[in-house]
Amino acid sequence: MKTWTVGVGMLIAWAGVAAAQAQEDDVIAGEKLFVAQCQLCHGSAAAPQASRRPAVAQSAAIRLAMRGGDAQTVTDFSRLALPVLQPHNGSAGERIAFAPPFGPNLHGVYGRPAGSVVGFDYSSAFLNALKGMEWNEAALNVWLMGTQAWVPGVYMFYKQPDAEIRRKIIAYLKANS
Repeated sequence: MKTWTVGVGMLIAWAGVAAAQAQEDDVIAGEKLFVAQCQLCHGSAAAPQASRRPAVAQSAAIRLAMRGGDAQTVTDFSRLALPVLQPHNGSAGERIAFAPPFGPNLHGVYGRPAGSVVGFDYSSAFLNALKGMEWNEAALNVWLMGTQAWVPGVYMFYKQPDAEIRRKIIAYLKANS
């Protein structure tokens, strides 16, 4: 009986270590995904950062992007040395001019009320729909699934249909909160 109890105890301990390792692996994979898909617009989530651009300039660049980023607009904004990038959805022929990071910093986003980064100019659509909602796993999952689908008119144009990628990005955000 004593041997059986020790064996069960070791099995439970091993399962705990395996679960912790799997969680750590998800955070590491989530960091790589965040860097590849989110960091350009939001900066690093590993440490708080002040935005490199004032909110007025951020909102102007975002509003420009929402107007379609036609050739004339891109030329007008070129004097500000803003890069021209493809939007998240990779639509052919669409180009957006902006200077990253133009989204709020995501350090500490998990558990934070939506729309609460001081100095960031959120869209009225975002504030009307989400202000004060807590960013938890469920909310982040729906948000990352399709920002425009949840709140049409927000400045963010991101859509991640892969649940496993969303889960890993959320694990990383949670670990940095």
